[in-house]
Amino acid sequence: MLIFHQADMFGRVWRMFCDVDGDDLRQHWKFPFGTEQSPELSEEWDKMSCKDRLNQIQDRLSLEERSMLEALLKQMGGTSLDKMGLLNALRWWVLGSHNPTGLNDISLHTRLRSGNGTLHRRIFEHAVSSGNLSYSFNSAVSKVVDTGEYVTVFSKNGQSWKTKSVIATVPLNVLADIQFSPALPTAKVEASRQGQVNLCNKLHVDLDGPDYKSWTSFASPGRGFVCALGDHLTPANNSHLIAFGPDPSSPGGIPLSDIDQVKKGILHLLPEGKRAEVNFHRIVAHDWVNDEFAKGTWCYMAPEFTQKYVAALQKPHGNILFASGDYSEGWRGWIDGAVQAGMEAARTVFQLQRKNLKENGEKNVNGINSTKL
Repeated sequence: MLIFHQADMFGRVWRMFCDVDGDDLRQHWKFPFGTEQSPELSEEWDKMSCKDRLNQIQDRLSLEERSMLEALLKQMGGTSLDKMGLLNALRWWVLGSHNPTGLNDISLHTRLRSGNGTLHRRIFEHAVSSGNLSYSFNSAVSKVVDTGEYVTVFSKNGQSWKTKSVIATVPLNVLADIQFSPALPTAKVEASRQGQVNLCNKLHVDLDGPDYKSWTSFASPGRGFVCALGDHLTPANNSHLIAFGPDPSSPGGIPLSDIDQVKKGILHLLPEGKRAEVNFHRIVAHDWVNDEFAKGTWCYMAPEFTQKYVAALQKPHGNILFASGDYSEGWRGWIDGAVQAGMEAARTVFQLQRKNLKENGEKNVNGINSTKL
């Protein structure tokens, strides 16, 4: 578990890292939704990597503090610190209400007991119950053609759908795999080709007994994993932990397919005197990096990406709207950001349809009146 000394260290180093203005960003970035509150400072911070910021404060850190901070950041961004944009880390700080434990208080204590899978199923079932949903599974999209009056979506298996508007929720790292006609603007194309940088490993593991129910540990460089968090007890009274490790191709990363390395990496995050007693009951993971429909995990932006591309990614392209959690405001990279982006896009489509119906209605009325004259 995270004892007082370690918890205090966690808060101290995280606050030190994010205190770039001497006031914990309480005035320069009051609200997490949008960076226009201090545009000049945001532009300056966006140019920096997390490595740059760490170098600025390294003389104020002990070796132990530096190790914890490095592990904390790698757990957030899933890659080496030089590839992680500082602005993205500062956003997480502001999301936590300018408090060192604020984000953990939100993310670790507002959980869905039934899991995200059940949430997705309930949303789908609700949509089906409306009687207004048509759907097709196992139909990977290959091309989207906007003629102005209609948009046609083509799948790799030969299906196609014609509609007035399309909302694309495609992850940023997959967007470049889809052909658009007319072609996407240059900024969207560049952003989709560069992508977001979080290619981390995320692992679920059940260990024998309840001892690690409240366990939290950080390690840098670690042995494939930099963080392990006790999540709950299983029905068999075993400890369920979630572990995070950097991009397998980055320094300190390991492939999930190497089970021996995976076990060694997890054991390295447990008390040295108890490692010989540990029994693994279950190890579960999904290779999001090599999943063709994800090509990465939750979104984390590189230096100079946010200010250059996010606004362009959010803009519609003709009758095609974009609503990915990868470039939403506020909770970017979280399910909350995906929900927000989807709601905003749906509202825009609704308003456009209502406007078109009104205009067509007026034309019909005018047409009837002119016929009568």
